[in-house]
Amino acid sequence: MNVKILTYDFGRIAYMMNMGERIRQKRKELNLTQQALAEKAGVNRVTVTGWEKDDYQPNGANLQALADALKCDPNWLVSGKGDSVVSPVIQPVLVSVKEVPLISWVQAGTWTATDPGLTRDEAITWLYTTASVSDKAFALRVRGDSMTNPHGNPTIPEDSIVIVDPVIPDIASINNKIVVAHIDGGSEATLKKFVEDWPNRYLVPLNPNYKSIACDGNCRIVGVVKQVIMEF
Repeated sequence: MNVKILTYDFGRIAYMMNMGERIRQKRKELNLTQQALAEKAGVNRVTVTGWEKDDYQPNGANLQALADALKCDPNWLVSGKGDSVVSPVIQPVLVSVKEVPLISWVQAGTWTATDPGLTRDEAITWLYTTASVSDKAFALRVRGDSMTNPHGNPTIPEDSIVIVDPVIPDIASINNKIVVAHIDGGSEATLKKFVEDWPNRYLVPLNPNYKSIACDGNCRIVGVVKQVIMEF
């Protein structure tokens, strides 16, 4: 009898997951409810739900608090690399960060992955992000309430900051993702959810009081949102 022995590289599996999936996996390993994890991390349950759904990602102090609550390495949560279990010995942890320019919506309208056309001094300011993004990434401060969801998460309220990566592998990878797009004839970019319902494509606001916008040959996807930063 031939017996096949199957082996699994769990480290590789974790690397292939997104951050939300790693958070959910680790929470279940520790037999924690979302409410219990929220209390340990010092946030509310809705925030944990948003993290696990990958609607937005923890950063800074929230990332460290979440890692402590899940008893894992923050680097593992962010990238899937490294150990999913931390040593009981307290050791300094280095979280990969990148500096990105905060730009205007007019600047975003002309931004491309190959030629951002921006000098360092032309940015409003520079911010740090823990999101995994390319060197062409940038940040925008959200204006208006078209992406404020009155029914809860996902929501991107006014004055929050989005980290955007213009490097997109293919159009399928951004379906149902939050994107920055530029409509032909407009002077500014817009923030919306990209939805493909073949053969049509739409830019959909999270606020139902606003109308969806057709996105066929009349618009260009500038980049996909990788992180949302909100101050409470």
